[in-house]
Amino acid sequence: MEDIKSLTGQIINYIFESKDSLYKVCEIETTDGSVVIVGNFPHLDEGLFYQFFGFMKETKYGEQFQVESYQRTDNFTRDGLIAYLSSDRFYGIGVRLATNIVDKLGLNALSKIIENKDVLDEVKGLNSTKKDIIYESLKNNIQTEEVFIRLFSFGLTHKMVERIYDIYGLESVNRVEENPYTLIYDVEGFGFKKCDNLAMSLGFKLDDERRIKAALIYTMNAVCNDYGHTFLLKMQLVNSVKKILNNVDLSDDVYIDSINKLIGENKLIMEEDRIYISYLYNAEIKIADKFVKISESKISYFSREKIIEALDYVENKLELIYTPLQKEAIINSLLNKLSIITGGPGTGKSTILKGIIYTYAKLNNLSLSDSGFESKVLMVAPTGRAAKRMVQATGYKASTIHKALGYTPDGEFMHDELAPLPYKLIIVDESSMIDLLLLNNFLKAILNSCQIILVGDSNQLPSVGPGNVLYDLINSNIFKVTRLNQIMRQAKDSDIITLSSMVLAQKIDYNIFNKKKEVFFYPCDGKGLVDWLFRILDNYIKNGGDLLSGIQILIPMYAGIAGIDEVNKKIQERYNDNTDSIIRDNKFFKVNDKVLQLKNDNILDIMNGDIGVVKGITKNDDKDVLLINFDEKIVMYKASELDNLSLAYAMSIHKSQGSEFENVILPILPSYNIMLKRKLIYTAITRAKKKIIILGDLKSLDDAILRIDLERQTTLSYRINNSNIKANIGEKILDPEIPFDTLGEYDMEGITPYTFMD
Repeated sequence: MEDIKSLTGQIINYIFESKDSLYKVCEIETTDGSVVIVGNFPHLDEGLFYQFFGFMKETKYGEQFQVESYQRTDNFTRDGLIAYLSSDRFYGIGVRLATNIVDKLGLNALSKIIENKDVLDEVKGLNSTKKDIIYESLKNNIQTEEVFIRLFSFGLTHKMVERIYDIYGLESVNRVEENPYTLIYDVEGFGFKKCDNLAMSLGFKLDDERRIKAALIYTMNAVCNDYGHTFLLKMQLVNSVKKILNNVDLSDDVYIDSINKLIGENKLIMEEDRIYISYLYNAEIKIADKFVKISESKISYFSREKIIEALDYVENKLELIYTPLQKEAIINSLLNKLSIITGGPGTGKSTILKGIIYTYAKLNNLSLSDSGFESKVLMVAPTGRAAKRMVQATGYKASTIHKALGYTPDGEFMHDELAPLPYKLIIVDESSMIDLLLLNNFLKAILNSCQIILVGDSNQLPSVGPGNVLYDLINSNIFKVTRLNQIMRQAKDSDIITLSSMVLAQKIDYNIFNKKKEVFFYPCDGKGLVDWLFRILDNYIKNGGDLLSGIQILIPMYAGIAGIDEVNKKIQERYNDNTDSIIRDNKFFKVNDKVLQLKNDNILDIMNGDIGVVKGITKNDDKDVLLINFDEKIVMYKASELDNLSLAYAMSIHKSQGSEFENVILPILPSYNIMLKRKLIYTAITRAKKKIIILGDLKSLDDAILRIDLERQTTLSYRINNSNIKANIGEKILDPEIPFDTLGEYDMEGITPYTFMD
């Protein structure tokens, strides 16, 4: 790190100001001449003197001073002070009035006005309105600048400062100094470690109660989100927090005392020796209660005979022949209030969906295009791609769950218990992806008289968020469950399906790779992965393949030389030579890049996991925007929101759920071992429709499918069937005192909560 130097001067020219960040290039006048400075800071006033701290650096534009921090000085020139007071900062104050102020009050006019605005009464030409304008504007300008300067003094980046100020405004410094741990919950991009470092720099003690309580809440949130649990046992929580606060030697009683205080504040809830974050506890309670109410609500069912008769008609009309098990799945779903259809690839789930829709229409003497049918039946899935597949399978409209609920820009839903969805039958596909909180919001909007059919593969990865919804609902006693365990005739010859079945059986016959028909294996290590990818992709493109739509790389981890981020960077460099590009902080995109949406955006109507292609870069309201094609829908994507976007040549296996790809490349390397588990491998393999190419290490593959998956700690199924939680919960917990690693720490420089996870 270079030695920090300082320059004092006044800004004479803004060479460049970013529209999307605080980045600026300015020319300042010092006693030794003009100097170009660059850095991240708010708009500073021309005419005033500032002291800038940083270092000189050589760039392609010449020598520039890199600003790390700055402070305002009390030095003014007469011309500079007049220019400042007559600037746009003070509406209605021209050069003449500004000159009168400086001539009357001198070069220390600003401090005099702030101390007592009545000194302006001495200035000729100022009425009371303009006097108030000068005073209020000056006060706000100085206060805002002081807030930014103070926040920068904490060692925060420009993005952090911007976001803190957006939330707290002029109260920013007070809020941070009073309790920096509140940033974890109020401001995006702050984890416990970052706030803890800030607190230590502010003089907080290691045993400060605010620190202990923040660590407890953070740990609960991090572990539940990273591991999918809805509760921790008391000693699991205590030992996990000890691991975070590894520099504090405190007794267990101190932690337990803080836990009890958080329980008293209703931030934590204790049930026997289980501790819940209140929102997850309440979600479990409400979901269980709602399902019981739905199951007990009476509706008029069609008889089994009527359903069979309608199904026979549908088979003839659609020229389909259902197996006895498929027929049973359709009949069970229409004969029961709550039903689940679960099965792996090739078991005919999509064909069954079509049978359910058409049979229901026949029973109600309607066609799929009738408005009466549309008012009765809703089909949804957690992702846009999964919803699109439902449409392709059935010919009937489908949407994401978020869209059906009327997801709003502020994160709320238009439909809830006060404004319920009107449907009589709701079908949810890819149910394994639904987490506890989404299910709770969905159920709020469903009438008790509604029939619900959940479809999904219980062997796939569970949701990214907390809960083990499909598993728990299958194990409750109020759903009629049909398990599809028969591979359809047309799918029996699929080596992809055969390989996925081997993974579930925990025994792979590696002769399957010798057939070189649908599944392939090539040995490589982490250092050689990118070269192997280049060989495969070069050959694929040479033979007419489309890199953007025909092939997908699925990788378990983001970090490292064989991680998602590095692979995306290398593929972009090699295969996209377009020079039309945009860069913001650590985000770099070119026209023709394949990109992935990282969070739900109701304004743009794109959801977490949607894949698109950058079609152009243009200006809108003088700001850079990307034109991105998401499934034939062009959206204008602000450059200031690039944190919500990533390259998608390679993506995580979790993000691929609900999607299918023609061809999949799946690296399985020893460096991924912490993440490799049977459900992860199974989910990745079953994303492929035509070919799956595995690169890596057979031992890592063997270890992954034999590794025991820790079951998520949840209590939903016991609440639904009203069984004894305490008597059953021990089956879920291998070690009641295990300390969890909290892998959810992230910052604003582009790292997500899943940086070290799939």
